[in-house]
Order: sequence, then structure tokens, then C-alpha cells
Amino acid sequence: MNKNLVVVLKADAKIGTGHLMRVKGLLPYFKDYNIYLCSDSLSDELKVQCTEYKEIVVTTKVNLVNAVLSFSPSLVIIDHYFLDEEFESPIYEKSKVVVIDDLENRKHRCHLLIDQSEGKTKYKELVPENCRLCLGSKYNLIKKEFFDIHKTLNKYGIPRVLVNFGGADPVHGCKLTAQAILEGQLYKHFRFTIISGLSNPDYEDIRSIISGIKEITLIRNSNNIAEVFSNTDLAIGACGGMFRERIIAGIPSINVEIADNQAGTCDGVVRKFNLGECAKVTDLMNPSIIHDKLNNLLKNYSEFEKNCRNQIKDRGIENIVEEIRRLYK
Repeated sequence: MNKNLVVVLKADAKIGTGHLMRVKGLLPYFKDYNIYLCSDSLSDELKVQCTEYKEIVVTTKVNLVNAVLSFSPSLVIIDHYFLDEEFESPIYEKSKVVVIDDLENRKHRCHLLIDQSEGKTKYKELVPENCRLCLGSKYNLIKKEFFDIHKTLNKYGIPRVLVNFGGADPVHGCKLTAQAILEGQLYKHFRFTIISGLSNPDYEDIRSIISGIKEITLIRNSNNIAEVFSNTDLAIGACGGMFRERIIAGIPSINVEIADNQAGTCDGVVRKFNLGECAKVTDLMNPSIIHDKLNNLLKNYSEFEKNCRNQIKDRGIENIVEEIRRLYK
């Protein structure tokens, strides 16, 4: 008889698309469970990504605990920035609780906590004494297909550049970059693919901006990012969910911190390990800055690519699944 697994997250036009996707990578390893989703906010655009769930419940934050417990779970996985030990405590007494976090800013009551970021040291003060901590790149949430990407032959004669700032793009990074590409005619030197994200409010604006420019391809969403990466030489993107995927795929990038949980990535990872370029959101409005940084990526391509591929070796999802299974031993 299958056991019940409940995922708890928030994924809407403002925040959480990356949370939905990083949990998605774990779920194929739990086919011996009935899998349910409980959320206090889930946009309609993202529901098409929720094919693994037997049932989806969207309710208020006040009713979220009752919704989770209604499924009599034996395992609950929580990836939600606005929930803490107050929410987790009544569930902790009846189920194993796994928390995915990267903020290190609140207490949790869980049996296992995962943070794939490096250098986190405060969690021991924020979780129960017997909580297992899975910290650092050994426990990355990157799907296995990103470890096996092979670049296709470039048929365009100019470098292929991917632009993406997450599912919601709260800083309008795709739109700003598209405007800069047009203003500086950067499409004459690079072949661009822009993935706007399902929850990006700027999609129609971007489509209008690049209309008639065959050197720029706009995609609303892709269910096979690994294939997109195989056709990508360089990238411009956020330091969020796809940041580690770009590193593993060996794609030198212009990296932009666009959220609190990404703060310190440029200095602490990109510059420290010489993985590529960094930029501010305001830099995306300047065609000259983008042009110069892309050219520097090309100039140092071999070194950046090698450093990226050597940065993360572990297939972290398998390590995470092993740790979760150990909770029952």
C-alpha cells in the first residue's frame, strides 16, 4: 500500500516558481507514495507543471495545516519562505517533515533540512537537536539530465546566448535585456533566446520589442531546459534556480542577484571561483555593459567553462533522497 507524501509551497506570479521546480526534481524518486500538493497561493499558469500530484489543494494560510493533515501524510516536504516552526510543529508530531530553505532566517521544526547553498552555519540554532542537516552542493537539487549535457554544433556562426530571470522575473530582467539588445543591436553579434517564464507579466511587451528580429527567439516556457542548454554557449540570468544548472552545464554567464536569497552569490561563488561575469539589474539597461561582459565571457570561455564544470560534482538529488529514506530506518 502506498504511503502519502504532501508537498507544501507557494508559487505564483510574485514568488515561488523556482520552489515548484526544485521540488519537482525530487518527486520521481518517490513513486511508492501518493503525492499531494497543498498551497496557499498557486497561479493557474503553473498548474500545468503539477502533473505529479494526485490532488492539489489551494487554501488560505490559516487552513494549510488542516489541509496537509487531511491526507494523513507519512512525509511532508515544505519549500515555502513564509512558513516556520509554528506551521510545522503540529505536522511534526504526525509525519516526517523535510524543509527546503536557503534563507537561514527563521526557526524550523523538522526532521531534515536541505540548503544547497554553501557556507551556511546558523541552522543548528534554528532546528531541533536531532534534525539532520543536508547543506552545500553535495545536496544540490539539480536534475540528473543537467550532468550529461553535450553542446550541439552552432550553425549560426555567432555565439548563442540564453536570457532568463526565473519564472516570475520580478525585476523585469528579460524585458530590460531585450530593450538593450535592440538599442545596441547586439543581435548582430549574438543569437539570443529569451525564456520569459510562465508567470512573467512582461511576456507580451517582450514579444512586441523583438518583433521582426529573427536573431532573437522568445519562449514563454520550456519543459526541457537541458535541451535548451545544449544549444546555448553563453547566458544572462539570475542567481536563482537555474544558476547551478548553468554551472553544471558549463555555460559561462552574466549573473545577476535579483532576490534576498541570492545575495552574496556573485562575490561568494562567481568571483571566488572565477565562473563568469556579474552584473547589477541596472546594468541590463546598458547595451555597452552587456556587450563587453559577453565578449569577456567569450575571451575567457575555456577557463570559465572548465571552472563551471569542476564546481559541482555530486548528483545531489540522489544524496537527498537517500537521507530522506534514512528517516524511516
